[in-house]
Amino acid sequence: MESLDHLKRLFRFNDWANRIVLRTLRETDSEEALLTFAHVLVTEREYYERLYGKDSTGFDFHPKLTIEECASLALENAGLFETLLGGFDEEGLGQSASYRTSEGVPSRNTYREMLSHVLFHSMAHRGQILSSIRRSGNRPPSIDYIIFERETGG
Repeated sequence: MESLDHLKRLFRFNDWANRIVLRTLRETDSEEALLTFAHVLVTEREYYERLYGKDSTGFDFHPKLTIEECASLALENAGLFETLLGGFDEEGLGQSASYRTSEGVPSRNTYREMLSHVLFHSMAHRGQILSSIRRSGNRPPSIDYIIFERETGG
Protein backbone atom coordinates (compact mmCIF):
# COMPACT_ATOMS: atom_id res chain seq x y z
CA MET A 1 0.00 0.00 0.00
CA GLU A 2 1.36 3.42 -0.94
CA SER A 3 1.74 6.01 1.81
CA LEU A 4 -1.08 8.17 0.42
CA ASP A 5 -3.51 5.26 0.52
CA HIS A 6 -2.29 4.41 4.00
CA LEU A 7 -2.80 8.01 5.17
CA LYS A 8 -6.31 8.01 3.74
CA ARG A 9 -7.05 4.81 5.67
CA LEU A 10 -5.58 6.27 8.86
CA PHE A 11 -7.72 9.39 8.54
CA ARG A 12 -10.78 7.16 8.13
CA PHE A 13 -9.70 5.44 11.34
CA ASN A 14 -9.27 8.85 12.99
CA ASP A 15 -12.83 9.79 12.05
CA TRP A 16 -14.15 6.42 13.24
CA ALA A 17 -12.39 6.78 16.61
CA ASN A 18 -13.55 10.38 17.03
CA ARG A 19 -17.17 9.35 16.36
CA ILE A 20 -16.98 6.59 18.97
CA VAL A 21 -15.46 8.97 21.52
CA LEU A 22 -18.16 11.51 20.75
CA ARG A 23 -20.90 8.90 21.25
CA THR A 24 -19.32 7.84 24.55
CA LEU A 25 -18.99 11.44 25.78
CA ARG A 26 -22.71 11.93 25.14
CA GLU A 27 -23.36 9.06 27.57
CA THR A 28 -20.88 10.05 30.30
CA ASP A 29 -20.25 13.02 32.52
CA SER A 30 -16.55 13.77 32.24
CA GLU A 31 -15.74 17.44 31.81
CA GLU A 32 -12.05 16.56 31.65
CA ALA A 33 -12.63 14.18 28.74
CA LEU A 34 -14.74 16.75 26.88
CA LEU A 35 -12.06 19.43 27.30
CA THR A 36 -9.42 17.05 25.96
CA PHE A 37 -11.63 16.07 23.03
CA ALA A 38 -12.18 19.74 22.18
CA HIS A 39 -8.38 20.12 22.18
CA VAL A 40 -8.03 17.18 19.80
CA LEU A 41 -10.54 18.64 17.37
CA VAL A 42 -9.32 22.25 17.36
CA THR A 43 -5.76 20.99 16.89
CA GLU A 44 -6.82 18.86 13.93
CA ARG A 45 -8.42 21.96 12.39
CA GLU A 46 -5.50 24.24 13.17
CA TYR A 47 -3.05 21.86 11.51
CA TYR A 48 -5.31 21.66 8.49
CA GLU A 49 -5.19 25.46 8.32
CA ARG A 50 -1.40 25.43 8.76
CA LEU A 51 -1.14 23.33 5.61
CA TYR A 52 -2.31 26.49 3.86
CA GLY A 53 0.14 28.78 5.64
CA LYS A 54 -2.01 29.97 8.54
CA ASP A 55 -0.28 32.07 11.18
CA SER A 56 -1.19 30.34 14.45
CA THR A 57 0.41 32.98 16.66
CA GLY A 58 -1.57 33.17 19.90
CA PHE A 59 -3.97 30.38 18.93
CA ASP A 60 -5.86 28.86 21.88
CA PHE A 61 -5.52 25.09 21.65
CA HIS A 62 -7.64 24.53 24.77
CA PRO A 63 -11.09 26.07 24.22
CA LYS A 64 -14.15 24.98 26.15
CA LEU A 65 -16.57 23.54 23.58
CA THR A 66 -19.96 21.94 24.06
CA ILE A 67 -20.57 18.38 22.95
CA GLU A 68 -22.58 19.74 20.00
CA GLU A 69 -19.73 22.05 18.96
CA CYS A 70 -17.38 19.07 19.14
CA ALA A 71 -19.76 16.98 17.03
CA SER A 72 -19.91 19.67 14.37
CA LEU A 73 -16.15 20.20 14.35
CA ALA A 74 -15.44 16.46 14.16
CA LEU A 75 -17.69 16.12 11.12
CA GLU A 76 -16.18 19.17 9.41
CA ASN A 77 -12.62 18.00 10.10
CA ALA A 78 -13.27 14.54 8.67
CA GLY A 79 -14.67 16.07 5.48
CA LEU A 80 -11.80 18.53 5.10
CA PHE A 81 -9.10 15.87 5.46
CA GLU A 82 -10.94 13.45 3.17
CA THR A 83 -11.22 16.12 0.48
CA LEU A 84 -7.61 17.20 0.96
CA LEU A 85 -6.24 13.68 0.65
CA GLY A 86 -8.54 12.91 -2.27
CA GLY A 87 -6.82 15.63 -4.27
CA PHE A 88 -3.26 14.41 -3.64
CA ASP A 89 -0.86 12.08 -5.27
CA GLU A 90 2.20 10.49 -3.61
CA GLU A 91 4.43 13.33 -4.75
CA GLY A 92 2.15 15.95 -3.24
CA LEU A 93 2.74 14.64 0.26
CA GLY A 94 6.35 15.76 -0.01
CA GLN A 95 5.50 19.40 -0.62
CA SER A 96 6.19 21.77 2.26
CA ALA A 97 4.00 24.24 4.05
CA SER A 98 5.27 27.32 5.88
CA TYR A 99 3.35 28.56 8.90
CA ARG A 100 3.82 30.13 12.33
CA THR A 101 3.36 28.16 15.55
CA SER A 102 1.19 29.41 18.40
CA GLU A 103 4.37 30.96 19.84
CA GLY A 104 4.89 32.83 16.55
CA VAL A 105 7.88 30.74 15.48
CA PRO A 106 8.23 30.40 11.69
CA SER A 107 8.15 26.70 10.76
CA ARG A 108 8.17 24.56 7.66
CA ASN A 109 7.20 20.90 7.35
CA THR A 110 6.07 18.55 4.62
CA TYR A 111 2.41 17.69 4.26
CA ARG A 112 3.31 14.08 5.11
CA GLU A 113 4.92 15.19 8.39
CA MET A 114 2.05 17.47 9.36
CA LEU A 115 -0.65 14.96 8.49
CA SER A 116 1.20 12.27 10.45
CA HIS A 117 1.42 14.63 13.42
CA VAL A 118 -2.35 15.20 13.36
CA LEU A 119 -2.93 11.45 13.58
CA PHE A 120 -0.38 10.79 16.34
CA HIS A 121 -1.50 13.82 18.36
CA SER A 122 -5.15 12.80 18.15
CA MET A 123 -4.38 9.21 19.10
CA ALA A 124 -2.30 10.22 22.12
CA HIS A 125 -5.00 12.50 23.46
CA ARG A 126 -7.75 9.97 22.81
CA GLY A 127 -5.82 7.73 25.19
CA GLN A 128 -6.07 10.47 27.80
CA ILE A 129 -9.80 10.76 27.09
CA LEU A 130 -10.28 7.04 27.70
CA SER A 131 -8.47 7.37 31.04
CA SER A 132 -10.69 10.32 32.00
CA ILE A 133 -13.79 8.33 31.12
CA ARG A 134 -12.58 5.44 33.27
CA ARG A 135 -11.83 7.79 36.20
CA SER A 136 -15.36 9.20 35.94
CA GLY A 137 -16.69 5.71 36.68
CA ASN A 138 -17.62 4.79 33.12
CA ARG A 139 -16.34 2.13 30.76
CA PRO A 140 -14.25 3.58 27.95
CA PRO A 141 -14.87 2.37 24.40
CA SER A 142 -12.45 0.17 22.47
CA ILE A 143 -10.99 2.32 19.72
CA ASP A 144 -7.82 0.45 18.82
CA TYR A 145 -6.75 0.55 15.18
CA ILE A 146 -6.94 -3.23 14.86
CA ILE A 147 -10.59 -3.13 15.95
CA PHE A 148 -11.26 -0.55 13.24
CA GLU A 149 -9.66 -2.87 10.70
CA ARG A 150 -11.72 -5.83 11.90
CA GLU A 151 -14.97 -3.89 11.88
CA THR A 152 -14.46 -2.18 8.52
CA GLY A 153 -13.00 -5.13 6.65
CA GLY A 154 -9.52 -3.65 6.19
